[in-house]
Order: sequence, then structure tokens, then C-alpha cells
Amino acid sequence: MEWKTDALMLGAIDYKDNDKLLTLFTAERGIVRASIKGVKKPSAKLNFAAQPFAFAEYVLVEKGEFYTVKSAYLYDGFYPLRSDIERYYAANSVAEVCKAVAPEHERIETLLVATVQALKELAYTDADCVETLVGYMLLAAGEAGYFIDLDGCGVCGGEIEGEPYFDFDAGHFTCQSCGGGQRASVSTYHTLKKCAALEYDEALVRGGKKRALRLMKVFLGEKTEADLSCVGELLRLCEE
Repeated sequence: MEWKTDALMLGAIDYKDNDKLLTLFTAERGIVRASIKGVKKPSAKLNFAAQPFAFAEYVLVEKGEFYTVKSAYLYDGFYPLRSDIERYYAANSVAEVCKAVAPEHERIETLLVATVQALKELAYTDADCVETLVGYMLLAAGEAGYFIDLDGCGVCGGEIEGEPYFDFDAGHFTCQSCGGGQRASVSTYHTLKKCAALEYDEALVRGGKKRALRLMKVFLGEKTEADLSCVGELLRLCEE
């Protein structure tokens, strides 16, 4: 039985002599695995469909343990990402986070749209790649049920002033009076608000990008038990 679907290629591993096994993120069925035959040969016509970040219409055939790619039509390969190492690692981090939070064989169209949009922003705009990634991680966390509350103190509801705390279990910040959780920084809090398109104080954002990304890496790593090594590599590469 054939199935035609728009999908984003999140990862590929070698499979048999000349084949690869793809991790595809689809709107209708979440994460699925599909073998694609002969793509390790230089002359393979479907080589593009096994490239990182390929967003394409895939025609899949249900066969055995995995689907098999019968044909594909490329919408976008986000090729500019390959010319900037920080944006490339940010894009790989987007794919890494998506794989960590997306369910298998379950419809989740909004996350696919958000993932493709994040890759477009990284590839075709001059938007800050760390802020784009942090914004995507916040959205992906919420889609997976790990919502982070940025609406003031999660205990008393008051404004966050001074150096706050962050409760990794509850997913919220607390003011100095309420305490609880681990010490954070006010720049981390306002950077997260900026990346979430909420009202923030620009004067308090300075120096917060790497801290915000590091917090999101730890938070999602704990929730999903994923390594998020690409996020770690981007932290090593990027500068404030």
C-alpha cells in the first residue's frame, strides 16, 4: 500500500550495501522509518531525499519492518545552511530536538510546520541562530507537554526581579523570595521571553543567549533523556 506524505528528513544511517534508513517526520504519522535503496551510489536519482534537512513529498510503500521510499519530490533542501557552521549546527540541533520530542506514528502537524519554519529562518534570514533555536526549543517543549511558564514567579505570581531560580521539575521560574530550584539569571529569563515572543526588557537580555540555550538543553535533556549533542556543540561554537 502506497502513502504520499510531506516529510522532513531528520536523520539517515547506512543500511545494507548501498541503502540508507531514514528518520522522516511526517504531519500525519509523526516519526516513521523508511529505507531508501541505492542512494549511496553516486548516480542515485533519489540522493537528495536522503540529505540532511530535505523537506519533500515522499511516496512510501509499507513493506516489512520499515516503509520503503518509492519516489520523492523536493520542496526545499535549505542548502545555505551548509555555508555557515553555526547555522549548520543550529539546524542539526533543530532536527535533534524534533527527534527527541516528536512521537512515533502519531499526528502532530503543528510541530512539523514549526520545524520547517525554524529551518527556513536559519537558512534564509539573518536572524540570530541561537535565538531561533531557543524559540524553537520552547515551542517544541510545549508541544511535547513540557511547557515552560514565563509569566512571572511560578509560586507567588509576582514579577521576576533580580536573580531568579528555575525549577526544572515544574518548568517555571521563581522569584528570590520564593526560591526553590536552581539559581538562574535574570538575563536568561528575559532572553527566553524574547525568544518566546513575549514582552521582555531589552536591557536585561545582554549575555543571556548562551545561558538560555544551556538551560533549554538541560531541561529538554532531562525530560526526554536525549543527549542533545548538537546543541552542546553549538554552545561550544557560539559567542555572545
